[in-house]
Amino acid sequence: MLEWAHPCTYRVLNYSMSASSTSSFPQRRQDSLPFLLFKRRWILTTLLVFFAAAVMIRLGFWQLDRLAQKRAYMAASLAEIEANPLTIRGDEIGLDAQTLRYRRAVVSGAYDFEREVLLKSQLYLDQPGFHVLTPFLIEGSDRAVLIDRGWIDPTTYEEQTGLAGVREAVEQTLEGRIEPEDNRPKNAEIPDQARQEWYRVDIAGFQNQLPYELLPFYIALTPSPAHTGVPTRNPPPIILDEEPHPGSSIQWFLFAIIVPIVYTIQVVRIDRKRVDEETD
Repeated sequence: MLEWAHPCTYRVLNYSMSASSTSSFPQRRQDSLPFLLFKRRWILTTLLVFFAAAVMIRLGFWQLDRLAQKRAYMAASLAEIEANPLTIRGDEIGLDAQTLRYRRAVVSGAYDFEREVLLKSQLYLDQPGFHVLTPFLIEGSDRAVLIDRGWIDPTTYEEQTGLAGVREAVEQTLEGRIEPEDNRPKNAEIPDQARQEWYRVDIAGFQNQLPYELLPFYIALTPSPAHTGVPTRNPPPIILDEEPHPGSSIQWFLFAIIVPIVYTIQVVRIDRKRVDEETD
């Protein structure tokens, strides 16, 4: 005999069959982002990316530290530029030229033109030439200071038969800026023979060919209305700027943000593609 069943019974049975069918073929769920990044497949790469980001952040703060040092150096240099001229008397043998760089200096004495040298590959208005470096015997002292008298072009040097045609009054009172010697390349030897032409200001090298002691810096003469001939006064430029530290710090901080973001996007994209392939 057929028994009657309520319509709701059929709906319950249909739902049970549908659920049973669905449970037989489970859908793959995509992992949460933190769990995904630290899965066995990605954990080493994730740690490397985070380590690289930490290094970039440290480099950014290092550039900020360098910026603070540069600003302190600029403030000290400006103070030296604005200070009263230092009178050179010959007892400044222990003077720190880096600390007093750009400081104006006044010195009285006499040139030793017989022992002057040339500094090669120097530019003036984009024209190559020489700088004339002349020892200056300090009045009241047995020491000398090297004077950068300025720039001459090669034609003038040749036509004047050496440096005889660019000499000035022997005894003078000079005013210029204190400059440190150029850095010597690592392991570079100090020349033991006298030479006329040099590629850098090398106080120790010049000292070997002089019979008197040089101060550990040189003075670059600055332009003056009283001097209109050659050599052309051409002191090293005063460079006081914060670059490249502000831009470099921003660059490292941006890298520390962008690299992890790009990496995370790539990981999510690859995992999503794998999940879609397994679902199909």
